[in-house]
Amino acid sequence: MAITGPDPLTAARPDQPVAKTRRLRLSGGGFWAALWASRSGKFGIVLVGITLLGALVSILGLAPYDPQHQDLAANLAAPSSDHWLGTDNFGRDLFSLVLEGIVVSLEIAVLATLIAGVFGSLGGIAAGYLGGTTSTLIMRASDILFAIPAILLALAIVTALGPGILDSALAIGIGWIPIFVRVVRAPVLSLRNADFVRAGQVLGFSRRRVLFRHILPSVYGVIAVQTSLALAWAILAEASLSFLGLGPPPPTASLGQMVSDSSSLAGIAWWTLAAPSLAIIIAVVGFNYLGDGLRDAADPRSRRS
Repeated sequence: MAITGPDPLTAARPDQPVAKTRRLRLSGGGFWAALWASRSGKFGIVLVGITLLGALVSILGLAPYDPQHQDLAANLAAPSSDHWLGTDNFGRDLFSLVLEGIVVSLEIAVLATLIAGVFGSLGGIAAGYLGGTTSTLIMRASDILFAIPAILLALAIVTALGPGILDSALAIGIGWIPIFVRVVRAPVLSLRNADFVRAGQVLGFSRRRVLFRHILPSVYGVIAVQTSLALAWAILAEASLSFLGLGPPPPTASLGQMVSDSSSLAGIAWWTLAAPSLAIIIAVVGFNYLGDGLRDAADPRSRRS
């Protein structure tokens, strides 16, 4: 049978719910082995690892130069042993500047995904489990947000709030809330009538206990996949906002702003455009492939490799 839930022994003992079984599965060696065995997962892990390593180098202050240090005598220098990715029109080391931009992009992306993931997942669980008027209200509100293109909604919100890291994260996160709601609600609809959930209800478990100890852990895989995809979109959305001048204001480094500033220099100094663009591509593609790998590892039936 294709019903998601525990085996009969687990169902007969609601005090040890499927949540524990699934939690072990997602954190055990078998899950990570399956993730690494997936071509998408392996590729995603490598690219995301490169992105996180670059951010860590910047955070620890191990970058070769101060990202904001200007050396006008060395402006628009081509890539060399002194400046691995060259310099921009202000003489700033592009490698150090790109690493700082990665940190800012990840900071905004993580905050945005956290906002979307928490509110969207809770909304999807409530809509799927409670049903009735609660489900109708949540889904109609979700439909309204979903009808507006996410990037346009982010543009409107950040224009109203003003540029900044928190404001950008909030603008981007709100656009992905309805996606989390829809993705999480679907499996919860099938789980609410599962034997282990009914057993908990019969034994008098509180609604909170059923939701957070039985149902929520059973949709961890879905949430993990969607989180990885949301991170990829959030990085791209942040770069788009910064490209339009609506991202974090200077002197905060921003990959999108770097692409915008260097677009007019691409003909004479191609590296000024290539460096931030490549960083965006690696991060976005990496999180997208990691999401595919997580899906393959969490659901063996969807594996393609």
